[in-house]
Amino acid sequence: MDAAARLNPAGFPVWTLLICAAAGAIQGAPPLQALLFYERAAVDGGELWRLVTGNLVHHSASHFVYNVVPLVIAGALIEMQRLRHFLVLCVVSGTLVGAAVHMGRPEIVIFGGLSGVVTAAVTILCLNGLDRTGAWRWLCLAVLACLAAKIGAELALGSSLIFGDGRSDFVTVPESHAVGAATALLLFVWTRRAGRRRVPAR
Repeated sequence: MDAAARLNPAGFPVWTLLICAAAGAIQGAPPLQALLFYERAAVDGGELWRLVTGNLVHHSASHFVYNVVPLVIAGALIEMQRLRHFLVLCVVSGTLVGAAVHMGRPEIVIFGGLSGVVTAAVTILCLNGLDRTGAWRWLCLAVLACLAAKIGAELALGSSLIFGDGRSDFVTVPESHAVGAATALLLFVWTRRAGRRRVPAR
């Protein structure tokens, strides 16, 4: 069991609620948004925390709802099932999303949103669900297939298939979803290999 799980033995979705509460508090505090948004010039000036904290800032109320609602659901299921390394997944996927935007999308001046972390959470939940039997396993398989198709289509089209708030200055970043899914896949493979190494030989 990882350290975060030991702090939460009952499986209460504490990390999910803390992350979503932080995003909610930031949504209602414009001065915090200005401090935490991913802003290219500020990152280049040394404010590297924005690579991570930008994930917690949203451009509008609808953008916030579209991201937080699925994270509450996926995160709660992950923590109630006591799946390992959820907090690590959120931090690493958020960091890699910020880094990918900075390195791969130089035209983007401001970026925000939890969609990459949401994608990572849904991916890790469903990958672990493949070990189950019955309807849950098939549901997880179907979600993974739909998610892969969605990300592939978004990368090909260069825009999100789900969210758009109608503003001309709002540009979706499909790469954030791809990075989130890839992070979850890598963490899933790593934890499985680490688990096999800990099993004593008979």
